[in-house]
Amino acid sequence: MEVTRQNFNHLDAVIDELHALFESWEQEDALLSHLDPNTIQLFRLAVHEWVANLVQHADFTDREPELVLDVIPNGQRVRCVIEDNSEGFAFPEQLDVQRSALTPFPERGMGLLMLNAATEYFEYSETDDGRRRLEFTVSADADQWLNIPFS
Repeated sequence: MEVTRQNFNHLDAVIDELHALFESWEQEDALLSHLDPNTIQLFRLAVHEWVANLVQHADFTDREPELVLDVIPNGQRVRCVIEDNSEGFAFPEQLDVQRSALTPFPERGMGLLMLNAATEYFEYSETDDGRRRLEFTVSADADQWLNIPFS
């Protein structure tokens, strides 16, 4: 399995850099060529939502932000690992907060639910060196419609 690694250090430019990166991958037709367009879109959505949350909410204290994106294609799946040097947050608890805020339909704050719905597997943890790590998998076998339960 080939791992593609990208490093980002400027939060004000990371979203534009991510979009350009995905466009180059799609134009090169190599890294994600084993996936159908809908799976690629789910993958893009998951990466975008996580990084957008980091840009908007992460606390890097006095450190220069560091984000590392690893993309690992694997058959009908793509695995992604995003590590950063933020203070992190209580991901499961925040996901529960978003689930409970679905009535009425919210204007904002659904990014983690979309990430959860777009991925086959995800885990948020702290690494041995104190960094935050999100690992997730998007599968071509998954339902292409995001299953977000609105009450």
